[in-house]
Amino acid sequence: MAHRLIVSRVILASAVLLVSSLPVVALTNPPIASESRTVFIGAEGTLVGKISVVNMGPGKMGWIRSWTNGDSVTWKTTVERSGDYQIASIIESSGIGCGLNLVLDERTFHADCGDKGWKRVEFGTLHLAAGQYTFTLSSVGDTPLAKFFTLEFVRPKVALHLADEGRKQMADTSWMVAAGYGLMFHWTSQTVPREGPPQSYCDAVRNFDVVRFSDMVENSGAGFVVFTTSHAGFYFPGPNPVIDSILPGRTCPRDLVGDLADELNRRNIRLELYFHPGHDDKPWWERTHFDDPDKTAYFAQWRQIIAQIGRQYGKRLAGFWFDDAAFTYYPFNPSWQQMTAAARTGNPKRVVVYNSWILPKLNDFYDIFADENAGWETQYEELGYLPVGGTGRYTGGSQQGLQAELAALIGQDWGHFKRDTPIAPPRMTVEAFVPKIKDALSRKMVPLLAIEVYQDGSTSPETLQVLQAIHAAIKPANPPAR
Repeated sequence: MAHRLIVSRVILASAVLLVSSLPVVALTNPPIASESRTVFIGAEGTLVGKISVVNMGPGKMGWIRSWTNGDSVTWKTTVERSGDYQIASIIESSGIGCGLNLVLDERTFHADCGDKGWKRVEFGTLHLAAGQYTFTLSSVGDTPLAKFFTLEFVRPKVALHLADEGRKQMADTSWMVAAGYGLMFHWTSQTVPREGPPQSYCDAVRNFDVVRFSDMVENSGAGFVVFTTSHAGFYFPGPNPVIDSILPGRTCPRDLVGDLADELNRRNIRLELYFHPGHDDKPWWERTHFDDPDKTAYFAQWRQIIAQIGRQYGKRLAGFWFDDAAFTYYPFNPSWQQMTAAARTGNPKRVVVYNSWILPKLNDFYDIFADENAGWETQYEELGYLPVGGTGRYTGGSQQGLQAELAALIGQDWGHFKRDTPIAPPRMTVEAFVPKIKDALSRKMVPLLAIEVYQDGSTSPETLQVLQAIHAAIKPANPPAR
């Protein structure tokens, strides 16, 4: 998922992230486009004061923090076309008394930070003539800003057009709601057996018992599966000529994805694929063009890989779950519409997740807010926008319009990566799990339960017992419609 797999994501979610102490030099900022939304990253501006950049690791752009009043970040850019532009920021508010000033040449605009937490705040709509500009953002008020991520510009007509196009293309998620809940499996190149040395990745792919795995899923009562690809080491569990052309040796002769799709679909269980950009795998990452100043080639290659996967599996593949979207994709102004079109190659009804982790909705061209967290409390205090008996889509707030999903752990970690150790016991009892799942289901929020499996695809008896007990407890009220 969004963080390095070799360390528990539970720890990473709460740990203090590394902070760069190096001076930050302003890079070439993108021009403000007239026909799309333009994002400026705080970490790529010129910083003045005590502000520091959060280093989230290779291939990811973090936010800036440790603000004091008077600290600022400045960008220099060009406006392509004269017109009105809406300006907004993604920030983490420190609460009452927090404010932002945006100085555009000699004009100053203000925005209140609002209640504590991550959100998108609006500066309003400004008229900008074509030409060069300097923007400076600073923290003002009694309470300094907590964290700053990005500044966004978009013409109002373009914003309406993008929102309208996104609504037209949004996939139906009612089958997920009817399914009740899904299971997520971080089965990767770092997954290990119960004991003994692990097999090579492609040997493990070859020996994976699809029927036994599918029996386990069916017995759990889950209605869909999210199966991991390209995490840790960038490997794909099947053929893919595009990946082969980029870096040979990263695909496998057996088509495990196709075999899983066929066996699960035969049981009326749908398959989604989790896809990670692979920035922790240096040999792979060096072939992606991500380090090019212009990310055009990077995103073109990404679309080729994803379109090939979609083309191979067609309607057998129900969805894509794209991790690190907030930190590897969003800051670099991709064409989300083109990315989603690539993701729906072979199946226009395929659901798409761009994982924003704790951040607000990233763009108009996806279907589901993943609400990724290790525990069982939603990251946002927005359940008022997800009423009991509602549609399952947020009616307002940071995730407005998206289907609600809750990606959370049954066990202690997202996958089993510790050699010669058993899978740890579930983190809660059935009696503790069931009310939380029932509450989610009452709001048509779809639980996505991440469970640990060994390299042969099996889980622990304790994990399976908890899943079966959960299924038995909710089945009368929530029969999983396939």
